[in-house]
Amino acid sequence: MNKALLVVAAVVVVGGIYFMTQGEKKKSLSMIIAMHTTEPQTLALEKLAKEYAKEVGSIEIEIMPLGSDTEAVLKTKMAANDLSDLWSTHGWSYMRYREYLEPMQTQPWAKDVNPLIRPAIEGPGGDFYVLPMDMEVSGLAYNADVLEKAGVDPDAIRTWDDLDDAFAKLKEAGVTPMMVGGKDIHPLGYFFIWTGQSFISGDPQAQEETKQIVAGTFPSEKWREMLRLLVRYRDKGYFNTNAVTASQVESIQMFAQGSCGFVMQASNSVIVEAMTYNPNAKLGFIPIPSVRPDTEPTLMTGERAAIGVWKDSKNKAEALAFIGFLARPESIFAVASAGGNPAGLTTTTSDTGVLKPFYAKYADIQTFPVFDRAYLPSGMWDTLGTIGVAILAGSMNENEALERFEAEYNRLIKQ
Repeated sequence: MNKALLVVAAVVVVGGIYFMTQGEKKKSLSMIIAMHTTEPQTLALEKLAKEYAKEVGSIEIEIMPLGSDTEAVLKTKMAANDLSDLWSTHGWSYMRYREYLEPMQTQPWAKDVNPLIRPAIEGPGGDFYVLPMDMEVSGLAYNADVLEKAGVDPDAIRTWDDLDDAFAKLKEAGVTPMMVGGKDIHPLGYFFIWTGQSFISGDPQAQEETKQIVAGTFPSEKWREMLRLLVRYRDKGYFNTNAVTASQVESIQMFAQGSCGFVMQASNSVIVEAMTYNPNAKLGFIPIPSVRPDTEPTLMTGERAAIGVWKDSKNKAEALAFIGFLARPESIFAVASAGGNPAGLTTTTSDTGVLKPFYAKYADIQTFPVFDRAYLPSGMWDTLGTIGVAILAGSMNENEALERFEAEYNRLIKQ
């Protein structure tokens, strides 16, 4: 027999880790993550994968950071029932992916899931399908040095009109008010996540619209208000002139270098990543502005580095063993800290670095789950970004955008 073709004949489990006892061929696991290649959390996960492979000796793990392409790739793989062994669920572990994922509530670490992230990942019966290594608690990221030079007080920004005033000062000071990396499409989706929370789910006076959108009725008038805000900011020149062609990485680099006041990214991990380009940058975040002075700003919560296992994987046992490794306190700490996010398990804390005072400052601010994940049908995320780019490019007007949004909502809600 050719030894090079010899397959593993036996496996021994020790402390949840699989070790090879016979044979010479390593098993290879694939893991898709919804991050791009330069993100600190990508680097942290790649490092952990290498450490695990070295510790076990029988496994190789290929990390595939697909960034904004993740959803499209996973959709294709689901249609073919040919998924990777593991993947990060980018906020859709229960709503979209649960039928493809291995349940996790019986795992040894399940009892340690942070109560703050449970509403975002659990079903009505308490079942869930991912290891939440961290959790997002985020708002709008800003460059404090840039705002200070322009005479903008971030604490004074409570409504979208306040943000408009801040943008005007930033523009007058000669810097871009908000940097957009529209080449990747999805950053424009963040605008509708922010405004959807502010105008609908987070507004006490819009609870009827919140109920309707979940039940299958598109809130046209509220959405028109959101579109008008984007058009207003566009027409006032508040976005970078290359907003449609700039990449996500470019926008983060410009944010770090002080070329803009704010950046259109919905995760606070953008702050941590920006500081890899400029460690001396003074960055922070504010809550999502409210729609009126008599309503309160809010924060957004959801999954970030949440990893699931394909239930039909031929390497399911090995994949679950790797999940066990990722659930170790030191692994949770590494990944959560890399993103500047709170830890997803209670067995450890995380080093939130420059973000620590902001988490403390906003500890009492009301939070809501990421808008599209909680209130829009599966598949709307691409629509949000695509139409947002079209609005900035001027290739679609307000009425056309509204019609397209409503048509896509009605189509997807029936699927």
